[in-house]
Amino acid sequence: MLLLFGAASPLLAQKKGPEFVRQGLLITSFSIAPGVERKLARDVADEVRSRVADLSNKHEVDVIGGTEITTRLDRASYRTDTALNILDVRLLGRTLRADEYLVGRVEQAGHGTVRLSGSLVLMRDPRLVQPLPDATGKGLSEAADAMARSIVAARAQAVPMRRCENGVRDRNVRTALAEARAGVAAYPRATLVGTCLIWALQASGSPIEEVLAAAEKVLAVDSTSFHALGAAAAALDSLRRHDDAARYWLQLARTDTTDMELATRVLSALAAAGSWSYVEPLAIRRSDAHPENLALLRLKWRSAYESRHWAPAIAAGEAMVARDSEALGDPAFFRRLSTAYRANGQPVAAVRAAALGVTSFPNDASLYALYTQYVREEADTVLPRGLALFPKSAELLALNARELRTQGKVAESLESMKSAMAVDSTLNGGQLMIAQAEMELGRPDSALAALRLALTRGEDSSRVAQFAFARGNALYRAANGTRASADFALALRFLAFADSLRVTPQTRFLVGAAALGVAQRALTEAPTDKDKAHSCELAQLGSQMIPLARSGIEAGQEVMPDAAKQSLDYLTQIEPYAGKQVALFCAVN
Repeated sequence: MLLLFGAASPLLAQKKGPEFVRQGLLITSFSIAPGVERKLARDVADEVRSRVADLSNKHEVDVIGGTEITTRLDRASYRTDTALNILDVRLLGRTLRADEYLVGRVEQAGHGTVRLSGSLVLMRDPRLVQPLPDATGKGLSEAADAMARSIVAARAQAVPMRRCENGVRDRNVRTALAEARAGVAAYPRATLVGTCLIWALQASGSPIEEVLAAAEKVLAVDSTSFHALGAAAAALDSLRRHDDAARYWLQLARTDTTDMELATRVLSALAAAGSWSYVEPLAIRRSDAHPENLALLRLKWRSAYESRHWAPAIAAGEAMVARDSEALGDPAFFRRLSTAYRANGQPVAAVRAAALGVTSFPNDASLYALYTQYVREEADTVLPRGLALFPKSAELLALNARELRTQGKVAESLESMKSAMAVDSTLNGGQLMIAQAEMELGRPDSALAALRLALTRGEDSSRVAQFAFARGNALYRAANGTRASADFALALRFLAFADSLRVTPQTRFLVGAAALGVAQRALTEAPTDKDKAHSCELAQLGSQMIPLARSGIEAGQEVMPDAAKQSLDYLTQIEPYAGKQVALFCAVN
């Protein structure tokens, strides 16, 4: 794998002849900014071309002459004072045997100042680009000289780049790494040899962090670098920084919106990382533009489903039913399609999809469970029959638990759900249902233990936090009726657990309020207790709750500012009293 450049390297100083074949450099007319004379487009190219030829080693680079370019363009009836489009530049480059070409633009900045910008691009891979620093000068000659020097300076990476690529090709990664680093040292803004450094690091099995650092260094110079974007995105996914990776994947897709292979690569990477919210808009655009592409249709379907956008999911799913034999061979597809219909308010279609799935896969217990859920209103025998067919089905046992609960048989419901969880400990919502049953049976500590277990079994922490907060809030209201310190303490345990999972002003305030309730009741009960040791425990409990109450109420005071002010004032009043109680009841005789 050879590259374009041929600039000299200190490592070649002892050689008499060039190490690599001389490379051809094509410089055509620059594009012009609005208001710039058309003639300047060709004049700039001529001037830059001439100065690069003067500054370069003739044995290493052949700057293709303006006469040769003009002759070719005249024969093809092209204007020579107008910038060519990229396709025409590449066609001309192949004709003239160029190895690299310059894409340039000229602007007039006022007061005679000319600004030139551009990039060197490889003929063999137009995705290998070296942006050049803008060159400005008082007049065309000065700006062209600055641009020419930038081009020559950029070519300091040339020989190390080619050696690096040869090393990667020959699996000599040590040489590839050394040469790539030498090239970057010779030209710190290098994106070409910087890209080869990425390849060498990947080939050598270097740490992902090093690959990412090399890719981001290239992107700092060229934010649209195709190879660096792909490498950075893959590295970030490996580091489980999926949101950061997704931004790079999408940026990579934007480098060529017509490339379906690229779009599929990007979408597949995003899907593998579970970044469905990023997949969906891109998948919809690409699939709608190419409806015959089944791979894109599948990505459109799955991303819309995972994002819970039911209408587009259903549209894609129905298209797959019509023509995707692979989808029809997957029972999970029917489960998801039926779920989408149900969630979209189409119960008849949901039953139909589930029934089609059961017909296609009669031995799939999960699919049968879904079908049963949707049709159980129509036949009382559906659930018992399902349990008879699949006595170890977690889904059917869970359905049975829910049915028993609706009949008021809470204890039986709890046992059925425990049986379901014994079969499948990851059953969605199972531990929450167990916790609810324990609460209804008057066993709040068991309910709290069930919630803690739910987290270890993969239950969504937000759902667990919401459940714990709701029960804690209810317990707090009940404690306000009983005015018992133990009841406030029970409410506090649920609220503190919810707060540990998801901090909100509401949870913070109620944690503080419950702690205040514990403190107030403990300090009230302490003087009336005949057991001095227990009085000491109550006094210490009340004293310990005051800082927790204050921090919680202060953090959540935006929820109920008036009540918070009153509570904080009250805490200020009782704090000295708590200290006196501790001193009185906990004094050692």
